[in-house]
Amino acid sequence: MLKDARLIRALKKLTLLQSINEEFWSTILPHIDFAQLQEGETLFEAGSKSLNLYLVIDGELALYMPSVDSSASFFLQSRYKGETAGDFAVLNGGQMLVNAVATKKTSVALFPRFAFEHLTEIDPNILASVYDVAADLSRRVTLARSYLKLFGDISHSTMNALLEKSTVMHFHSGQTLFREGDIADGVYVLVSGKIITQTLSSTGETQSTAVVNSPETVGELALLADTTRSATVIAARESTVALLKKNDFDSLIATNASMLLRLSRLVVRRHIDTSRKKDNVSADQNFVIIPMDVKLPVRRFVHQLKSALRELGSAVSLNSRSFDTWYGRTGASQTEFDSVFNSAVAEWLDDKDSRFDSMLYLTDRQWSSWTQRCVNRADRIILVVSASADNTAELREVERQFNKQFDGARIRPSVDLVLLHPTDTVSPKNTAKWLEPRELDAYYHVRLNDKQHFARLARRLRNVATGLVLSGGGARGYAHLGAYKLIEEQNMPLDYIGGSSMGALLGASMAMGASHKDIQRLSKRFANKKALFDYTLPLASLMKSEKLSRFCRSVYGEQRIEDLWIPYFCVSSNLADGQEVIHDRGPLWKIVRTTISLPGIFSPVPTANGDLLIDGAVLNTFPVDIMKRRLSGKGFIIGVNVSQISEQFNYYDFGTVLSGWRVFLSRINPFEPTTKIPRIAETLLRSTDIKSVESLNIARNGLDVLIEPNVRAVSLLDFKAYEMISEIGYREAQRVFSRHRLINEPPIEDHT
Repeated sequence: MLKDARLIRALKKLTLLQSINEEFWSTILPHIDFAQLQEGETLFEAGSKSLNLYLVIDGELALYMPSVDSSASFFLQSRYKGETAGDFAVLNGGQMLVNAVATKKTSVALFPRFAFEHLTEIDPNILASVYDVAADLSRRVTLARSYLKLFGDISHSTMNALLEKSTVMHFHSGQTLFREGDIADGVYVLVSGKIITQTLSSTGETQSTAVVNSPETVGELALLADTTRSATVIAARESTVALLKKNDFDSLIATNASMLLRLSRLVVRRHIDTSRKKDNVSADQNFVIIPMDVKLPVRRFVHQLKSALRELGSAVSLNSRSFDTWYGRTGASQTEFDSVFNSAVAEWLDDKDSRFDSMLYLTDRQWSSWTQRCVNRADRIILVVSASADNTAELREVERQFNKQFDGARIRPSVDLVLLHPTDTVSPKNTAKWLEPRELDAYYHVRLNDKQHFARLARRLRNVATGLVLSGGGARGYAHLGAYKLIEEQNMPLDYIGGSSMGALLGASMAMGASHKDIQRLSKRFANKKALFDYTLPLASLMKSEKLSRFCRSVYGEQRIEDLWIPYFCVSSNLADGQEVIHDRGPLWKIVRTTISLPGIFSPVPTANGDLLIDGAVLNTFPVDIMKRRLSGKGFIIGVNVSQISEQFNYYDFGTVLSGWRVFLSRINPFEPTTKIPRIAETLLRSTDIKSVESLNIARNGLDVLIEPNVRAVSLLDFKAYEMISEIGYREAQRVFSRHRLINEPPIEDHT
């Protein structure tokens, strides 16, 4: 380190510092150090930390970005006399982005951070200049990383051409990059953020066809095929995009065949992903938490959620205060979008987005610049409220503000509600009051300090939740109980349960937290025909259905679906319009009673508007499709199917005419030959079980694990055999789980 008069005089003459007076120089010079570098000598390396701002007095510093996959590095830009280096790290309190190497003999002044802050207090233009330089470097580094991921090992000259020819643009959530039918002006590279492609169907409806995450390209197909845009592309959240114009794209591709090959593979892969809808859904990354109550323990909530998310990948949380601390400037979080510093703030956040799997943005309680910035970057907005009984459920002002921001937008982030409960809460209550005034994509009950609850929330947010779907199938449905027993033994967490008919009845108890032993005890009651069957004059149904309703009330009590810790849904069939009805709110007993209302046997259940609902198995006996939608097309779905299984009938030979009176007489007269007939209840139950093989195959293909026990020898009405049927389900679940490596094998004892 040197400190001579020549360097000091040269430093004072630099354009950036000419506004600094002698009085200030006398104060700050004792804290400034100088360095002289020989050609090829390194000033600092990428990844190192520094609290110094470097100012080139003479000479030249070349900035190189090291390649992640090799020992090579790419030249990004040079810093000459009067220009700064190390700006990104000193501004943000982070790591160096690049290597700085002297290309000739170079003199550099080292300003410690506090000295730099003093400079900016004297002349704000110094801060603005350094911010611009830092933002530009961050942009180039991020863009270079994107190009390396897209095109692999490319030459220095190609990388430099890509960086020089690219025009970087920022898009807010909901803004359109280009529209279907536009002339192709170039290829767009998504550097950070998320964009969605949309097309118009033959009926004129808008449909989303793909979700694109960084780093990827869009618009390359129109260039390669020399056609107009085939889709409209919209920013799903704040996104940074680089445009490589058509002429530049053509000239680069012409001399780099490998780039064309990589790009073609990208087009093919995206086409395949689009055809596989499950693979076309990306995991959410940016979660914006809006606290809606003053006394909410929001910091504890964020900390516990962040811990749960870290079990699934890297995660970091930011609020306005921590952002200011990390960024290194008080009030930076409240930077307006039209501020000269906005691009630097955006680049800093883009850098963090690229480094973490999950970003938790905690907004201010009021609508502020920080809150608006967070919302604009959201994949998913999470409203957090205290679920206490005396808390008002009316819309908060901050909700009205972000609703206003997305009013009329073609794309908006998902909006979820977290009802936060005290540690001693046994069961949620009054959830309906929170749901009625809001349009939500999902809601969650979370008990503070409960690791299982936060783990479930984290899995749901990251689209890796486990769903269990249980089919209809009469008494054969007790195979579900055997599968559930194995799930319990393996301590496999269930994040969502859904079913139809018998599957819905058993699934409801599972969602209430009952063990398989508890449900098996209930099964004994359900197996007693006298406890359920109350024959009546068969004008609407064979049964009066009072006993069935009483049974459901006794099992499920006053429990409502929306108050369950574990989310649950079931389906019924509407006789009025022939549509399936999805039940995820309301009294559990009544909804279970509805989904098992076997037509002709139990009476249908009227709705408030006079429609009649019957057994869910009539229209959707295995609702895997609904579970896929509830888990956003991702997650891990286990399905147990005992419906649409070939029946093992007795031999029947009664012709085309069947007299009930004759059958009755044959049973009381020992001299009459006995006529074998199917029971009416079994015929009606079987009629709901006959569905299209095609629809069943679609349901099967939507599963990660399919359990189909061989219960064809079991009568659909043999409810007394629940233990035997459950055991069949258990053994088949063991076989399937072993094949999928889901069984935790006991440790082998060492007897040596």
